Amino acid sequence: MDIPAGAERAWRDGRIGLATLSATDLRYGWFAYRIDFKVGGHAFLSAAREPLVDIMFTLAHTLQSLRANGSAEIDFTESSYVIQLELTGNQVTFTSSHRAPAEPPQCAVEEYVAAVRAFVATGVAWLVENRPTIAENPALHELRALVSDPAGGGTG
Repeated sequence: MDIPAGAERAWRDGRIGLATLSATDLRYGWFAYRIDFKVGGHAFLSAAREPLVDIMFTLAHTLQSLRANGSAEIDFTESSYVIQLELTGNQVTFTSSHRAPAEPPQCAVEEYVAAVRAFVATGVAWLVENRPTIAENPALHELRALVSDPAGGGTG
């Protein structure tokens, strides 16, 4: 689903432009698809129906939080599901609020960073390919900046 319910008429009438929608608008309701996100063999999202831009921003912000605080959270606003990320040395440990395994999954920091960057790059490329006018939207530039590599690798 590209267009949220209730926006179809405005979309058809040309009153909504993808180049000018705010990041907030794009995050909630637009481009809701079945999404898979896997890191280190562990599926964090498997065929979850989520707004793509929101998931990309959420994952991108985890890189910033891991770099700044050594921890981060993936919070799904539509439910009570939360994934806590904790940096320990060069490993990221993932603790889930639902169906948490006895041994929380871990992966190398570099593996997580690479997976998030690849997910965002693929998502942005897909959006631009399918809706070219979105390429001009400042939210996509913000996403790219969030996952850029300011320190040359890792989380900083």
